[in-house]
Amino acid sequence: MNEKFIQLSRELKHRPILEKALGHFPNLPLIAIDCGCGAGNESAYLLSKGFNVHAFDISIDAQKVCAERFKDDSKFTFYHESFEDFNFPSASLIIASSSLFFCEPSYFYSVIKRIINALPDGGILVVDLLGTQDEWVIREPKKFIGFTYQDIGDLFLCDFNLLFHKEIDEKLPLLSGYIKSWHLHILILQKK
Repeated sequence: MNEKFIQLSRELKHRPILEKALGHFPNLPLIAIDCGCGAGNESAYLLSKGFNVHAFDISIDAQKVCAERFKDDSKFTFYHESFEDFNFPSASLIIASSSLFFCEPSYFYSVIKRIINALPDGGILVVDLLGTQDEWVIREPKKFIGFTYQDIGDLFLCDFNLLFHKEIDEKLPLLSGYIKSWHLHILILQKK
């Protein structure tokens, strides 16, 4: 992730899916993890709602932007780490929007287990997964994992109730302007 991307994304608002997720939020401690936080847009929204936020990103540019953006906020903690290395603390809300699909495939399922273990009963997971027809999955199948709806059920529905699922299969621009063929599953899950 480069500095230009981080600066462009900093101007964006938090994703609306986060507001939808908070509509389901139970009476649990206001502790969240923002996975692959980038410029910290979701973190900023959660902080405004009273959450303590643990955020991580492998990008040095994300670290610089977040250090400046949240320098006076004691409820924000940044970790310069990847999914593969991050030690998930207990949290009531975990967000992995447009980030979990960058996890090294050989670590993916162990990361999912760590996410499940970090959430209490009733905890919320907001996650995006690539579908089988996504351009990146087709072009680089050893780097990206594609999921069907059945795969998602197999992966999550023993431990979670599915609160929301939206499937996107269309061409949309990246921040760079490149038009990409997206096949994406956007999920809100609540731990049983």
